[in-house]
Order: sequence, then C-alpha cells, then structure tokens
Amino acid sequence: MFFFLDPFDKWVWLTILGLIVVIAVLMTFLSKLSPLGSFGKKIHTMRTCSCSGCGLRREIKATKQCRFQDTMTHDCLMDETIGDELDDLSFNNSTWLIGTGFVMQGPDTLPTAPSERFLLFVWWLFVMILTSMYTANLTAHLTLDHASVKITTLEDLLTQKDYSWGLIKDRNLESMMLSHENEDYKRIAEKAEKMTGLDDSIARVKKSEFVFIDDNSIVEYNLRGYCQAKIIKTGKFNNHWAFGIHINSPYEAFINNLLLRYREEGWLTDKYQEWYSTDSKAACSSPLSSQTTFDVPVLTGLFLILGVGTLLSFVGVFMEMLYVAHKDNLRTGSGLTSCLKKRVRSKYLEINEEWFARGTKIRSRSNVISVQENDAALNTHTSAKI
Repeated sequence: MFFFLDPFDKWVWLTILGLIVVIAVLMTFLSKLSPLGSFGKKIHTMRTCSCSGCGLRREIKATKQCRFQDTMTHDCLMDETIGDELDDLSFNNSTWLIGTGFVMQGPDTLPTAPSERFLLFVWWLFVMILTSMYTANLTAHLTLDHASVKITTLEDLLTQKDYSWGLIKDRNLESMMLSHENEDYKRIAEKAEKMTGLDDSIARVKKSEFVFIDDNSIVEYNLRGYCQAKIIKTGKFNNHWAFGIHINSPYEAFINNLLLRYREEGWLTDKYQEWYSTDSKAACSSPLSSQTTFDVPVLTGLFLILGVGTLLSFVGVFMEMLYVAHKDNLRTGSGLTSCLKKRVRSKYLEINEEWFARGTKIRSRSNVISVQENDAALNTHTSAKI
C-alpha cells in the first residue's frame, strides 16, 4: 500500500525526519548567534540604538525584567496578532523553511546572514540530490515491479504465462523430475521444451523470455558476467559430482586422499573463484545495481556533505564576527581586538538575557544608563518606532 516508501530504507526516512529538526534548530541558532542574522542584528541594534523607540523598549525591558521580544507595545489588538517579527526565523518558521524544500516551495522569510544562507544552500543541495535519487529509484522500482515476473520456485512456472521453459532431454534431471512424487514437478518436466544441447539453451535464455532448468553449477558458469539473466537457486534436485572408476581400483584411495587434501588446502575454493568469478559478475552485483532500496550506508557520502556544510557555516559565523568588529573599528578607531571583545561580550549578554532570560534586571539597567550617556554625548534624536 505504501509503495512510495520503497525507494528508501526505513532508517533513511527516520534520518531525514531527524535532519529536518536538526537543521531547523541550527538555522534558528545561527539567526540568533550571527551578528548579521535577522535576530542577532536586530537585538544588537536595539541595545545600542539612541532613538526614543529603542530607548522606551530598553526601559520596559529593565522594568519588567523581560526580553526585548516582550517589550513591544500595541495600540491595537490587530497589531498584536501580527507580532514583532524580531524572531522571524524562529524554530517554527525554520522548520517550515527546511521542510518545504522537499516540495520545491519556500516561505517568505529567508535568512540574511551569509552563514545561514550557506547552510540553507547546502541543505537545498542535499534535498535536490536526495529527491533526484528518490525519483529515479521509485521509477526503477515501479518499472521492475511491473515489467518483470517474480519467479522464485519451480512451481511458479505453472502459474505464469510470460515465460516458457525447457531442459536438456535425456538427462538425469529430467528423469528425477518425471519420477518425483510431487505432481507439479512432473507437469513442469512434461511441459518443458526438450533442448538438444547446452549452447542452444544458453542462447535461448539470452535471446527471449525463456527459463532454462539445469544444475546450478552449469547455469552459473555459462551465465557468468551476463547481467540481464537472473539465476534462481531452488534447492531442488541437487546432484553430486563424482569420479567413476573400476571396482577395487588401486587408484581409489589415492584419488580420495588427493581430493581431501585439495579441499583442506582450499585449492577447490580457489579454483571455484577463478572459474566462476569475473569482473563483470562483480559489476552486476554492485550495491547500487542489485538493490532497489537505498539504505543509510549507501547515502553516507550525501550525509557527509551536509555535515561538512554545517561545520563551515559555523566557521562563517566567526568570520562574520570579525567583519562586524572591523566595521566597528573603522567607525570608532578603538582597535580590532577591542571591538571584537565588545562584540563577544555583547553576544554573551544577549545569550543570557534573550535566550535564557538570566540576569536581565541588572544588565538591562546598566545598558540603559550607558545608552543614555551615549545619547547625551551624541545629541541625536529620532522618532522612529520599532
């Protein structure tokens, strides 16, 4: 019923769901951590801006001991329903942004910081490759399900009409099937086309929809490297190979001892690998060509790309911090190191006050005093409302 889930293993689906949550959390985190992110930039501006609107919100923050997100005043209930949009990349919005990537849709809110955009780009690249693999594998899965006949036992030959079958006449296998107590095996042998030789039988398999019934070792050897044929081991009518010699032959003990020694030394196994294994056979049994369901190990490289992209986005946050510190240095001339320390300290206070709501009262009042002093020094006035 849920055939559309077949292209991926269940653990892949669970991993994808987990990654949606993880990337959404990281997107929200970068928005708050980055000085160029939507949330981080607005909070830093509100802490340092000298306009009357920001000053009023700082006073409300100090009085209520709350976060800046809780200081917005509304003259109308309709304005309150719209919200402040300080945290426009909240976890809910980030989850929606990350999740809609699978259906090639996107919300109106997009990240502004280069680190966030890089993470979103890597995620979209991950989604594009994953979606392409899913689409191709689903197509292949549906095509194989409808175009091929599933034959797993000898009895399945009697219940299908797409394949004819045959076996070499006057062979031990034919005699065993005709004398078998199971009536199905008798019917299979009776309805089988009687082939005259091995070469004709193998050529018939490669040419048309034909099932050739014979010993496994013979079929496997003659069809090695031929990827269009499927060998089905039924486990029936297993024949044992032997050497025929005269009764009381003096060579009996010698041959038995020699065969036992070859078996113990692995010589027979080596010869089997030499005769039956080919490069083309290995190519036919590669992980991507033999299975129609992708599991986590097959997609490891894709997950690795996403992980590396996530780490690089955090490196980008550090570079953004250096960039804004450089701009502060150009504006104030207090030195790059000093400006960087101020930015780090401001981010630390922001994390405590806005993320965890700790130490709001003391730090908020000190910020109000320092900003008021700056206002007096700058003697700037504005009536903008945030």
